[in-house]
Amino acid sequence: MPRDILIIGSGMAGLTAYHILNKSGFHCLMLEKARGVGGRMTHRRHELGGYDHGTSSFKVSAPIFKDFLENFVSEGILELHEGWATPKPAGNALAKALSPSGDDFLPQAHVVDVELTDDLVRLTDAQGAVHEGTKLLITCPMPQAKALLGQYWDAHWPHADHVSYRPVLTMMLALEKPQDGNELARLMGAGDATIIWESDKPERAEGHRLVVHFDEDATLPFLQTDLKEIARHMSGILEDAGVELLNIQAHRWLYAHTKSAMAGEMLAHQSLPIWVAGDGFGLDGVETAFLSAHAAALDIIEGSDPHPDGKG
Repeated sequence: MPRDILIIGSGMAGLTAYHILNKSGFHCLMLEKARGVGGRMTHRRHELGGYDHGTSSFKVSAPIFKDFLENFVSEGILELHEGWATPKPAGNALAKALSPSGDDFLPQAHVVDVELTDDLVRLTDAQGAVHEGTKLLITCPMPQAKALLGQYWDAHWPHADHVSYRPVLTMMLALEKPQDGNELARLMGAGDATIIWESDKPERAEGHRLVVHFDEDATLPFLQTDLKEIARHMSGILEDAGVELLNIQAHRWLYAHTKSAMAGEMLAHQSLPIWVAGDGFGLDGVETAFLSAHAAALDIIEGSDPHPDGKG
């Protein structure tokens, strides 16, 4: 049976929209190409304690966003301090708390085709499975949304190239003993890097685990390099410098941070049941994604006639 809303992407935008729409009685299905929810609010598990290799804390300035997070703060899922929220005990804690239950969530469902008929949206994933709904909300990065929609991109919408992103190479290091994080970043050629010790966050496992987010210029030479090869390369550099490594891993974010944003809060198609939301509508990452999805969800609700059974 077709769902009321199909949601592509399980980052903050997708999770926010699902939360609002589901509470309003809509039958939603969230499709995610990765194995779990969170997008860039993610955590990599490891026997040495794990790493928040995506967003480990995020800005909270909009009153509506702060109000939304209050329950999660009171439940111990977030720590809020001076306008910044840090999930605990891992960076994906908020995403997991917002995660759809049961068959409302399909992991490893990489959508490769969108088709609209008179009354249905049909999504085909990489495995050939077809998923049907009456409305579609896309929350992936803008270049991916544009490519996926293809002929269904509204001619009245701004061009997707109005949004640009900064890629980030992220290195995750577990060390035998404390080290100077800035010196380690310098040795790896990380440029003006962001350096985060896992032990500085609330309720993290003990150990000397460091996450280094390379700046854009330092990331660009590695956009096509195999991640295991990057880890081997950086391991050699650090070990030659006498650094005692227990573990090193690499991850690459092609759409890590929005550099230039699209105007407005979201996109609503003028003639088709299609919406686009996400962090491409501002420069504040998780908060932007929330505000964009909140606006899209309310627009969907306001334009929908309630079903006889009370479902959207």
